[in-house]
Amino acid sequence: MEKGIIRSTLYVLKHEDMDVAMVQIDRLTGKIEYILDIYLPEELPVGVSEEVRSIAAWWASRAIPDSRRGIQQVLHYLGEETNLSLMLSAYGLSLTDHYWMQPIGEELYWKDINFYENDFSDELGDLLTDTGRIDMESNISKFSPASSVNGEMKKKWVIMDDIRYLMKVNVNDYGQQSVNELIASRMHERLGWKNYVSYRLDKVLIDGKEYPCSLNPLFTSTEHEFVSAYQLIKEYKAPNTVSNYEAIINRAVYYGIEEETVRRQLEYTIITDFILSNTDRHFNNFGFLYSPAKHKLAAMAPVFDTGNALFYNKETVPSNRNLLDVTVSSFCKREVDMLRYVTCTDAVHLDLLKDFPEEAEQMLKEYTDMPKERAEAIALTIGQKIEYLILFQQGKKIWKREKYW
Repeated sequence: MEKGIIRSTLYVLKHEDMDVAMVQIDRLTGKIEYILDIYLPEELPVGVSEEVRSIAAWWASRAIPDSRRGIQQVLHYLGEETNLSLMLSAYGLSLTDHYWMQPIGEELYWKDINFYENDFSDELGDLLTDTGRIDMESNISKFSPASSVNGEMKKKWVIMDDIRYLMKVNVNDYGQQSVNELIASRMHERLGWKNYVSYRLDKVLIDGKEYPCSLNPLFTSTEHEFVSAYQLIKEYKAPNTVSNYEAIINRAVYYGIEEETVRRQLEYTIITDFILSNTDRHFNNFGFLYSPAKHKLAAMAPVFDTGNALFYNKETVPSNRNLLDVTVSSFCKREVDMLRYVTCTDAVHLDLLKDFPEEAEQMLKEYTDMPKERAEAIALTIGQKIEYLILFQQGKKIWKREKYW
C-alpha cells in the first residue's frame, strides 16, 4: 500500500435511520475489518450475531457473486477492486432489506436515498446485463440496486410505470430459464395458489440478437424485508436429531410466524418444484417477509425463482424412471426424497393441471428457438411427473420405486 493512502474508513451500519453499529471497512476491498461498537443489537439483521465474522459474512452475501459471468470485466472497467467495493459505492443499499452503510462525516437520510422511494440510474444495470446502450466515454453512475443483487444470472432492477421489476437475462440454453419462470407462474395460476411472484416475459437485444428475459415485480417494500431461510438457520445449532427442514420451521415459528403457514407453503413448493423438476430450491431461494416495525416475521415470501427447471441445461432430457433420479440443491440430494416431507399429499389438486404440459410446450416453442423435439420432450417430463404425483397421492412411496415399477 502506498504511503499516505488510508484505505480503511469508519461507517455506521444503519437500519433505515437507526444507528446499529460502528464498523471499519477497507474501501478498496469493501470488506468489513472490525466492529468497533454495536449500539442496537436488536436491530441487527435476523439471524446475525454481534460477532464481526457474522456481520461480515452477512455483508458479503448481499453483493454480486464472483461466479456471475462478466462481473470481473465490469469491475475492471469501473475501477473497482471487488464486488463488495462496488456495492459500497451505493452505500450497500438494496431492494431486499432496509440496511445500508453511512460513511462517518456524511449526513444522509433513509428517505432521501433508499431505492424503494427514490429513482436510480439504469447505467450500471445495463453494463451488468449487456443491455441498453452505454456511453463508454462517460462516467457510469454506480448508485444502483443492481450492485446488491445476488445469484449467477445476469440481472438488474428497472422501473416501469413506477413499479420496480427485477429483470433476469440469460443468453445460453435457448434463454429457457426466463421462459421457465413464465411457465411456473402459469402453473401457480392454474392451481389457484395466491402467494407467488408473477413473472412476465420480455425481450432484450444483445449484440444484435433478441433474447427472452423475465420480469418480476418487487415483493419487498418499505414495510417488509426479505429474510431467507438460510439467514434463519446459518448460525442456529439444531440438535442432531432435527433436520434442516424442521429447523427452518422451528426458527420461523420462533420469529413469529404460524407453523401451519410455513408447512403449507413448503409442502406446496416441494410438490410444484417436483412437477417442473426445479433443481435449485436452496435455502436462499425461499424465505419470509419480516416486519422491522414489529420485529417479527409477517408472512411467507411468495414462491419465486423457478428458472433452473425443466432440464434447461441438460443436453438430453430424461424420461420415465430416470425422472426419479433428479438431483437437487435443497433439503435432500435427490428430488424424489423431498416428497418425504410432504404430510398433506393432496395439497395440490392435480386435476387443475390438465393440458398444462401442452401449454408449457407451446410456451417453449413460442418464446425460444429450441428444436420442437426438445420442447416436446420437456413437456413429456411434466406429464410423467404429474403421473408420479398421482401415485404419491394414492399412498405410494415413489422414492422406493422398485416396489412399484
